[in-house]
Amino acid sequence: MPRTVETLKTDTDLVSVPLIASDQNGVFITDLRQEEFAISEDGVPQQIAFFGKVAAPFHVVLMLDTSSSTQDKLKQIQQAALAFVEQLQPADRVKVISFDDTVKDLNEFTNNREILRSAIYGTKSGQGTKVYDAVELALNTIRKIRGRKAIVIFTDGMDWHSDQATFEGTVRWLDEEGVMVHPIRYDTRATTERLAREQSGQMTPQLPTISVIRQPPAGGTTAPTFPSDDPAATSGTRPKTGPLGLPLPEEIMRRRREEERNRDPNRDPNRTPPPEQRLPRMPGSEPPTTTRRTSEPDDSIKATLDRAYMTADSYLKALAEKSGGRLLRADTLVSLPDAFAQIAAELRTQYLLGYYPLNKERDERYRQIKVTTTRKNVVIRARPGYLATNAR
Repeated sequence: MPRTVETLKTDTDLVSVPLIASDQNGVFITDLRQEEFAISEDGVPQQIAFFGKVAAPFHVVLMLDTSSSTQDKLKQIQQAALAFVEQLQPADRVKVISFDDTVKDLNEFTNNREILRSAIYGTKSGQGTKVYDAVELALNTIRKIRGRKAIVIFTDGMDWHSDQATFEGTVRWLDEEGVMVHPIRYDTRATTERLAREQSGQMTPQLPTISVIRQPPAGGTTAPTFPSDDPAATSGTRPKTGPLGLPLPEEIMRRRREEERNRDPNRDPNRTPPPEQRLPRMPGSEPPTTTRRTSEPDDSIKATLDRAYMTADSYLKALAEKSGGRLLRADTLVSLPDAFAQIAAELRTQYLLGYYPLNKERDERYRQIKVTTTRKNVVIRARPGYLATNAR
């Protein structure tokens, strides 16, 4: 029997606004009508051109982080992910993407539960983590979908080696898309530090400076990459990084020896410094130094991971806030099924509004969106705005 799918007019001028409505106690409200909603852009009322009911089928991208820190937890993650799929409506279609040091698009959108089971249980743990590349792929695939859609991403948010995508670039895309992103964050901080220290043995590690870890750039600058992206640090037939993208002990020692050579006062001052020394400057920071006094106390692993996890947390928070989604935490796997269940419940109750903005200018400015309802004591959560760009 043919499936009826509610679709939007394929017009790039249409602004899609997914939203969740609940009462003061957080109970979802599923019986609101189009005439009970009002929407404005920069304070100017807009006419609602499309109304997607909560019963309309959904397209969901389910993203699973399979980096090395998940290796002994993968079976529980798979079970929780499959339970999430089972809680969706029969007509809802799901695509599964896994990511570690590679990004794997495991299936086309489908409501066939056996295909989804096979995709989820076919995931395997890898090494580094390409979070930004994976989010970019998810946005690219779901951009083509018209109607209710969402991205659910289970990850610690750490990005070590994305090839092209960046923190800023993927968040900017959310300003141009009408898709809710629901991150489920799990805590790998202790595991990551333990593995990093095991890699470095008993030596005092000299990891790359914090400023070269991927971070949200400011002032339109390009996000700096982790040093092992540098050809000089990864040349040769043998990898120079360990399970988490951190340098192996021999690579740490190689960099130390090179630093010592570079401190030699008899070396040619006109010689181009090696890539490890050409460190990008962080906005508002002092110029990076290329030498460190051996007597200066420093725990590079802790400092590096502190900064990296701070960036990871801010990234997942930005994904949720920019899209109107919700960041959930499942720092123990016991709470993971509940986190997935909460998101499944939201997806079953999400409305979708669409309007053609009265302001037709594509001036690269951010337009603020506000959705209200005439029904009393209703709380609306929706995307806060969009970027009026020709790229939309």
